Amino acid sequence: MLVIGVVAAVGRPQAIGALQFSTSGIVQIAAIPLLGPVGAAIIAVLPVIADRNELVKRVFNLSQRVTYILIGSLTYEAAGGVILAAASPIRPEALGVQMGLATAAAGMVNGALLAVVIQLSSAGSLRAIIADLVPQVVSSYSSYAIAAYLLVVLWAPAGLGLASAVLFLPAILVIQWGLHTHATEWATRHALLTPFVEALDLRHPGAAEEARLVTGAASAVATGMGMGSAEVDEIATAARLRDVGLLALDGSPPAIVRRDHPEAAAQVVGSVTFLREPLDLIAAHHERVDGLGHPHGLRGADIPLGGRVLAVADIWGHHVAEGGSPADAVAHCERMVGESLDVHCVAALRRALERDQLPRPGVA
Repeated sequence: MLVIGVVAAVGRPQAIGALQFSTSGIVQIAAIPLLGPVGAAIIAVLPVIADRNELVKRVFNLSQRVTYILIGSLTYEAAGGVILAAASPIRPEALGVQMGLATAAAGMVNGALLAVVIQLSSAGSLRAIIADLVPQVVSSYSSYAIAAYLLVVLWAPAGLGLASAVLFLPAILVIQWGLHTHATEWATRHALLTPFVEALDLRHPGAAEEARLVTGAASAVATGMGMGSAEVDEIATAARLRDVGLLALDGSPPAIVRRDHPEAAAQVVGSVTFLREPLDLIAAHHERVDGLGHPHGLRGADIPLGGRVLAVADIWGHHVAEGGSPADAVAHCERMVGESLDVHCVAALRRALERDQLPRPGVA
């Protein structure tokens, strides 16, 4: 198990949105029923030993890992869990519950420690920090629990021992590689959008700052409504480029610009294949829930949900960019519910404000 821990420590966690996958995290959780508290703690500190951070950070990381693994181990024992030997008889459902409780305890302690450190270093709202961390901790440790359970079952009850790692860990490493590749692809895509935003800012000074505000608000609203990371990313992309159609309408009468710029975005970035879905949302962000919007006069649920989210973020961001406070901008949106804006999207905007999740003007 120590050899597997060393191999796993070399890999870095990979993430898309809230989902994080770490081979080392899986092995740490699996070590709880296989090695007990001390052995699991040793496995947990291996990545820190291999780390090149400054000494203070390494000491903190070591203490953090030992703390949450020991808490997880004690929880496992309190739930009736025992250290498993090769070919140990088990009740699979009992082992699943015991490991699930251990993983939940370890995740909660780790999340709490991270929240305190972030709050002390950033002076941000602890409530907002916790709200941001919860989905990450839940998704990460849920994946750890499932994968670790499978590894433990193969290792001990099935009697495969080290052979289970030969069967299991290559698949996990492939998943990590896939997540890394996917994350790199998204980072590249976002970098490709920057010139469009900069060009718009040259023609319309302040457009880049407003795009930042709208993008942050759209992401917060979409996340608060329970959308997945891929949907949130599409909405954020649409928010960033929502006014890029203005570049195609320079010199047109103001009324034409206001009416046509959502669909004109396709003339500017329509050839970019990965923007197909965001362009649909951009085209819908001036529709109104009462059916009096443009370009197609869509009403209520006929407007794509991402378009309704973007409409709320657009009005909020514009109000803040014009000098209004974030709270006043939310109140402004609430007065437009039922006419221009969707009630559920505006409610999510209010929750984001209360949790300090909305971007602040002038703070990148």
